[in-house]
Formats: sequence, C-alpha cells, structure tokens
Amino acid sequence: MQKIIYGYASSPFGVDMVIGQTDIGVCWIGFQVDGYKGNGESRMRDFFPHATFYQDQHQIESQGKSILDAWCADRLRSITMDIHGTPFQQKVWQALLDIPKGETVSYGDIARQIGLPKAARAVGSAVGENPVSLIIPCHRVITAAGLMGNYGWGTELKAKILQAEDALHRVKAGRLAA
Repeated sequence: MQKIIYGYASSPFGVDMVIGQTDIGVCWIGFQVDGYKGNGESRMRDFFPHATFYQDQHQIESQGKSILDAWCADRLRSITMDIHGTPFQQKVWQALLDIPKGETVSYGDIARQIGLPKAARAVGSAVGENPVSLIIPCHRVITAAGLMGNYGWGTELKAKILQAEDALHRVKAGRLAA
C-alpha cells in the first residue's frame, strides 16, 4: 500500500494547490476548485484508491514553495516526481515538459513530436490524466483551432495560469492570436 503525504499550499492563481508526495517524489498536484470531477483532494484520493494518506501541512507548504520557485524559473524538470502511467502517457508527459514557459502547443503538435502524428485524440486523453498539474504543464496545450481547450481544473484557472506565464497574449476570445 502506497503512503502519500499531502497538504495544501498557496498558489498565485487564487486557489490552493493540493500536493501529494511519496518517499520518492511528488505524485499529485491539483487545485482546490470544485469541478465536475470533484476538488483537488477528492480527485487525489480517487486517483490513488489504495493509498494511505497522511496530512503534513508543514512539509507540503515547503514543497509547494519549491514547486512554485521551479515554475517561476521554468525549471520544472528539477522537481523529483513519482508518477506512473502507460508508456504512451509517459511519452506524452515527457513531451509536455519540453513546452517552454510562455508558449502553447496543440495536441497535434505533441502527437507529431512523439512520432505519432495521427494520435492527437489519444494525446488529449494522456494530457487529461496528468497527475501533477503545473509541474507537467498540461495547461500549455490548446486545440489546433487555437481554442483554450479543456482543463481538468476549469478553463478559468487555465487562463489565469497562462496569463501568469505570459502565454495568454497568444489566445484571444478563446482562439490563438494571429
């Protein structure tokens, strides 16, 4: 049975982050927003149904600061993670780490990057299963038509994150600026 230490950390986006970590590294980052899939903590518990959870607010606040420092400096790969997925999901998540802060790409762009140009929908599914939002920047993926696209934590939060990264200047009225 997996042991996960979790807690809440402030974010610059107006909602708290929910962070989970194992002895190996960060395994979950979500946000305390209520959505169709539940809030960050309930979704974490659903994602790890066989885990035992221990709340340690002090440890998680420190981890949250490290995560935000890495996000601000665009050093997301410096955060040690403990994430598990299919080989395809892992390949997609690694490709997301290559998206520079302040930039956006389409699902099709990621599909081409991983050598599967017809797999944009499958890429979208893998992006949606990302357990460490913000570290693996799934918010930087938009549709080929330039639409904001889905985000598990809501498009309003996605827009706030992109604005903080200065990527929103490329999206106008839900479409990429020309």
